[in-house]
Amino acid sequence: MPVTKPPSESTPDVETPVPDGAGEGGPTLKVTAQTFPKDGIETRQFEDAFAFSDHSAAVADGASDAFEAGAWARLLVASYVHAAPTADGFAAWLRAPARAWDAALDWDALPWYAEQKARDVGGLATFLGLRLGDAADGEARFEALAVGDACLFHLRGDAMERRFPVGATEGFGTTPALLSTLQDHNRRLLDAGALQRYVGTCRPGDRFLLATDALAEWLYAVADLDDPELGFPDWPGVVDVLRHDFVRLIRTLRGADALRNDDVTLLIVDVVAH
Repeated sequence: MPVTKPPSESTPDVETPVPDGAGEGGPTLKVTAQTFPKDGIETRQFEDAFAFSDHSAAVADGASDAFEAGAWARLLVASYVHAAPTADGFAAWLRAPARAWDAALDWDALPWYAEQKARDVGGLATFLGLRLGDAADGEARFEALAVGDACLFHLRGDAMERRFPVGATEGFGTTPALLSTLQDHNRRLLDAGALQRYVGTCRPGDRFLLATDALAEWLYAVADLDDPELGFPDWPGVVDVLRHDFVRLIRTLRGADALRNDDVTLLIVDVVAH
C-alpha cells in the first residue's frame, strides 16, 4: 500500500523503457522515512514530502518562496507512487498533479496578492522518484528520474555505486531546477533538459538513499572522503546513524554549521527478496 507524508554526475541514459512492476518473485522495497523541519518554523510549514510503496519511492522539496509549495510537493510524490511515469511521458504526467493543486485552492477566498502569486509563480518543487522494473535471476531493473537537487545514492555493501543527479558537491546552490504547477514553465524546463534519468539494476542487499538537498549535500561531502585504506566512508555505519539517531545527527550537524538550516527528508530504501 502506498505511504505518503505531507509535513549531473551523469548524462541521461538512452531512454529504453523500464516496465512497471518488479516481476513475479523479484525484489521489493522496504523503506524507512526520516524527516526534520528547519529551525524556527512550525510543523505545518514543513515543505518537503515523500511517498513510497513496495516498488517505488519519491521525495520532493517545495520552494519556500513559491505559493503552496508544500501542497505541490505532496501531490508530486503521491502521484508518482500512484502511477510512475516514464521519462518520455513525464511532461504529460505532470498535468494531473498540477490540476489537482489548482482545484484544491479556494480561489474566491484568496486576497488579490495571493491570487496573483498563485497565478504568476504557482507551486515550485524539486523532485526525485525511483521505481523498480522487471526482474530476472533475483535482480530488478530500476529507473530514477530527477529535477533539481534532491539526490539518490545507490549503495552496495560497503561501496557507493553511484550518486545522482548532482555532479559534485560544488553543484549544490540556491537556484535548482524546479517543477511548477504552471505548464509553460515545465515545458521550457524540460525542453532545456532539466529532467535527469538513471537506469540500472539492483539486487537484495542493495540500498538506496533518497534525500532532499540539505542532507544530500552533506552526503556528497561524506562520499568525497573516499579513502578505502582508511575505511572511509563507512556507508553501513553512516546508514546506521541515519536510521537510528537521525534527529541528534541533524541537530549536531546544524550546530557545527555542517548542514544548512533547511527542511530535511530522507528515505532509506532497502532492496529485499520478495
